[in-house]
Amino acid sequence: MEHPNFRRTPNGTLVLKASKEAQAIGPRKGGYRAKGPEEVGAEACAHVASEGGDASNATLTLSRWKVQFGRYQGQTFHWLMENDVGYAVNLVASHQKERERTGSQSPLMANKDAFTRYASAYPDFVEAVRFHRAFQEARAKSLQPGQEGQALVGFGDFKFETLQGLYESQELKKKRFVNYLRRTAPAPGSQMENAVHYVKKRDRQRASAATAATSSSSSSSSSSSTASVSAAKMGPKSTSQFAAFVSGRRSLSVVEMQAKVKKLAAPKPAFPASFTPALPTRTSEEPTDEELVQAAVHTEE
Repeated sequence: MEHPNFRRTPNGTLVLKASKEAQAIGPRKGGYRAKGPEEVGAEACAHVASEGGDASNATLTLSRWKVQFGRYQGQTFHWLMENDVGYAVNLVASHQKERERTGSQSPLMANKDAFTRYASAYPDFVEAVRFHRAFQEARAKSLQPGQEGQALVGFGDFKFETLQGLYESQELKKKRFVNYLRRTAPAPGSQMENAVHYVKKRDRQRASAATAATSSSSSSSSSSSTASVSAAKMGPKSTSQFAAFVSGRRSLSVVEMQAKVKKLAAPKPAFPASFTPALPTRTSEEPTDEELVQAAVHTEE
């Protein structure tokens, strides 16, 4: 059989974890010579023929190619796809990036090229590779200061969404998913745990911002009330007079203010010139600045 029988979860997604058979294979020791593609291809054709298969079937023959690197050296491509999809996904994703940088035709690169051709025939596997690359790129961004939200959710229907995009979305399904994360107790070290941590952190930040805004609003209201009370005590006429005096008149020197005050304070003849009423005695103290300003206001009137 040329097509692998993928292991799947109950919801149909590929199981990435290595099978028990794969876990039983220990690390390979060095000294293994990587065979060239011609030699590996010839061995695969012979393998297919020994099984009674059609050696002209390119997919079948490719499935019997053997891995020339890593812990699974000597295992067929078909076996690898059935027993350790996670390893295979990481292999292809890494090889694709490597191929973007080099055109090497070494035996190892040729073997990886052949495995990538074989594995890419299966849409579910291709999607897993695409997600793996996107996840790694997003993770690199999320490690920058203040960019934690750029990491991908990594699971469920919104696995391609960034944590920030999911949290801030107004779509009903995504809001329900965020509420679910608030209530759940995830397994330690899982992608869900990372998502729950981010959601709760953003919740705390929002609560702190709301508290700060409320405090600022209360402070502003208190300041406005104080200003209103002060204006009420001065009276509308005094307030407008003082404002007009300060904003619309040129500044007076102390000498000019004193002259205006003396002019204003000069007694007016309310009785015959021959009558001189007794005036209250004044101290020799100079008027205060407040008195000078108030006197100037009355003078302008």
